[in-house]
Amino acid sequence: MIWTTQGRIMEGWYWFSEPDGSDERIVHVYRTGLDGTEPLAARGDNFNLLDLNGHRWAGPIERPR
Repeated sequence: MIWTTQGRIMEGWYWFSEPDGSDERIVHVYRTGLDGTEPLAARGDNFNLLDLNGHRWAGPIERPR
């Protein structure tokens, strides 16, 4: 798994960090809106992000078997 700033993010669990490498954490990326068709957002412990652009991402993290 490598860090990327590319916007090909889909729903799932990801490593997240600020562009400078700070604030590394695992977050859940999900679709917003009542019907789940609105833009993607991310949330985690004490964390909520509505604009996913300009950050570093690694994932999605695969579910254990």
